[in-house]
Amino acid sequence: MIDIEALLVAWLEETIVGATASTETPSDLDDQLPWLLVRRVSGAYDGFRVDRPSVDIATFHTDGPTAMDLALQVQRLLHEELARTTYRGAVINKVKTSTGPHHVPYDNPNMRKAEANYEFAIHPA
Repeated sequence: MIDIEALLVAWLEETIVGATASTETPSDLDDQLPWLLVRRVSGAYDGFRVDRPSVDIATFHTDGPTAMDLALQVQRLLHEELARTTYRGAVINKVKTSTGPHHVPYDNPNMRKAEANYEFAIHPA
């Protein structure tokens, strides 16, 4: 089974210049913007080859419009550049936006957060 979080973290950092991606946020997040948080939240695996993970990708930036712009950029890039490709030993057959980018409340007044959920169909190359 392919680690979709590791795959997406690497791909997002290579694709979006200046952004950091990870599966955790640092304690000084507001000093390291822009930031992309990648988390697998569910998904079925056929036990043999095909994985269908559901992944939340959150974007953090200094203000709401910029956080949303980054979330929309992620969405566009996933569909236009990652879908139907092979990356790091994984075939990404499908990318589907389940819940489009939307603003999410965040406690830190120095930043804003936007989030979306994507479903993938992937298997080893």
